[in-house]
Amino acid sequence: MKRMLVWLIVALVALMLAIAPGAARKLRVVATTNDLKWAVEQIGGKNVEVVALMHPLQNPHTVQPRPSFIVQLNRADLLVRIGLDYEEPWLPPLVEESRNPKIRRGGVGDVDASIGIPLLEIPQGRVTREQGEVHIFGNPHYWLDPENMKIIARNIANGLRRIDPANADEYERNLKRLERMMDDLLDETLKLAAPLRGEKFVAYHTTWSYLANRYGFRVIGYLEPKPGIPPSASHLADLIVRMRQEKAKVIIKEPFYENRIPNMVAQRTGAKVVEICPTVGGEPDTETYPKLLRHILTKLVNAVQSVK
Repeated sequence: MKRMLVWLIVALVALMLAIAPGAARKLRVVATTNDLKWAVEQIGGKNVEVVALMHPLQNPHTVQPRPSFIVQLNRADLLVRIGLDYEEPWLPPLVEESRNPKIRRGGVGDVDASIGIPLLEIPQGRVTREQGEVHIFGNPHYWLDPENMKIIARNIANGLRRIDPANADEYERNLKRLERMMDDLLDETLKLAAPLRGEKFVAYHTTWSYLANRYGFRVIGYLEPKPGIPPSASHLADLIVRMRQEKAKVIIKEPFYENRIPNMVAQRTGAKVVEICPTVGGEPDTETYPKLLRHILTKLVNAVQSVK
């Protein structure tokens, strides 16, 4: 019954679109995150309408699919995803339910934004469930580096050209403009983040590896003993010792993780907890990717300087 209701909604939406008058239809793009949505809008411009499936303050590992996701995927000309099994627990079943062959894995409308990214933290040896939410292809939190955003944009431009070759030149121009924007942003943010170089942080999750790699700071430990695994008392005791030894004075946590454990560790080490959303639109004045990156780096610089 639930499945039948979903398909009635899909059919009704399709009928309304079929009879609606007006200008040439924009390409319908579904992005899994707000960061990808922003990039699609930069490359697609006036030719696209884009929706993001995930809320920026949502834990990507606990996404609860909704019937509206299937409707959006059914209508999509293009699906843009982080890839690297980031959306694997929930997206493939929805794509199958949507009955849209264009956006299936390898389809003309499928864009894996990770293609060509220089990946960090690729697991070595056998990976098992006991290791937590280990991403078997490498760390998928790669968008927090302007150089990687250029690669993301290139993958999106390739996808748009496949489904809309008539506007290929426009997508190429927009790609070049975004690449220049990212070059300027990297120059600017390297200066902004100069006080972070060589600093040591602790994080809740492995979200910040690419940011740290680009801007020269280190994450020396995690509150999670393994990704997605709650910390034990012994793990936290060891982490506290290491923080004291290495003089790590800042703990980074995302808004969707709880506060009790970070605050406890901070109290015992004299560290400062900094809550940062890693996604476009998750905090005020982060509605674009450049604003997000400036916001994150400014928060980290302020935190480091406040505990000196």
